[in-house]
Amino acid sequence: MVSILAQNDFSSPYYRTWPMFLISFIRLFYTSIFERALSNYLFFIIGVDPSVLGFISAAGALIYIIAPLVGQILTTKYLGVRNALILNAILTPILTGLQIIYPEPIFLIIIRILAGLNMGLFWPNCLSLLSKWQRVSSIEKSKKNFAVFNFSWNFGFIFGLIVGFLWALSIGDLFAMIISWSFSILLIPISFFLKTEEKLVILEDKVIYQTEDPLSHLDIEEDLVINSQTPMIIYPILFSWLSIMFLATSKSIFIFGYPILLKYFISSHTPTWLTYLVQGGVQFTQLIGLTWINSMKTYNRKIASLLGVTMVVVTALLIILFGNIWLISIVIASVGLFLGFIHGVGMKIMLEYGTVKNTSKYSTINEILIGIGFGITPIVSGFVVEIQIYAIHGFIIVFGIFALICLIYLSRYIKRSLFS
Repeated sequence: MVSILAQNDFSSPYYRTWPMFLISFIRLFYTSIFERALSNYLFFIIGVDPSVLGFISAAGALIYIIAPLVGQILTTKYLGVRNALILNAILTPILTGLQIIYPEPIFLIIIRILAGLNMGLFWPNCLSLLSKWQRVSSIEKSKKNFAVFNFSWNFGFIFGLIVGFLWALSIGDLFAMIISWSFSILLIPISFFLKTEEKLVILEDKVIYQTEDPLSHLDIEEDLVINSQTPMIIYPILFSWLSIMFLATSKSIFIFGYPILLKYFISSHTPTWLTYLVQGGVQFTQLIGLTWINSMKTYNRKIASLLGVTMVVVTALLIILFGNIWLISIVIASVGLFLGFIHGVGMKIMLEYGTVKNTSKYSTINEILIGIGFGITPIVSGFVVEIQIYAIHGFIIVFGIFALICLIYLSRYIKRSLFS
């Protein structure tokens, strides 16, 4: 991780990247352990029902539907980006520690709602910074920033799940929660190294806009100018929003549903450590997909995104057809590659719209959609699996087919010949 960050250029007069990348790594490292350990502890040790676990798991994500809006109001009117990220770093270990002290369902839901609001100060500001940095960076530097950012939080998540797996085997999920919480304290001193945001001076010829409304259809016969630094604005923004929504919903179902499938197939002596490995597999393969997308050309990203949705649908179908938990574990761990395709394309479109329009609106909407997907899905899934364990995967199939048809229609004018 250090060597990857060392390769990035921190000498820009406009911004300093390494604190955000390091914060992203640490945050996802401790979160991946804590969230998995808490879920295992509540479901396998305390024995809460799936419906209750669904409410607990979804509480933070559900409030995150409005958290980006609240966070951006506080950021723009009162705090500024740097102070918002510092406040987020201070509140994070406090809200995390309270969940260990008193792990009762009602109390956990309240604290996780507050934690979800707190996250409204983090992710939207990180994405907004990436968009602003892109306006004063070369194409190569923008790609590097995007790649290192994705690497930092994904590698943090993956490394955390590997460590969590080892801790679950040796010291148990409860102690894994406690130790992972201590890492969240590191967020506080690192956040103070963030550079105060300054007004960026942009040369008039730095950004070239499309000659027509990106929200409307793409008429190739008209005079269309594509900026080489922000080529993804040729995609309708709805392509990004629908992709992100499908990503959040399907990934939430895979991650939430796996421990329930595990307990269903292995009712006695359930190996809770397997949940770390499978989720780690999802994140690792997702990182491959995100990295791969960053090196693809504009048209190829369309194909990758459509392939990603198709394969997520196929994965859900295989889970229904398989009657073996080990085969199910393999296909779920592998689905991250295709989730990475979907995520990478949707995120690139969103960031480049923010760059061209010079606004945080798109990153805020992006996070709201993620809040809807990760917030509502576990609650509904918790009730549904108590009736029919595979019904949630059937929903992925139906939603995926609908999303695939819509994405094909939205991108129908984006053809290989346009980029030749």
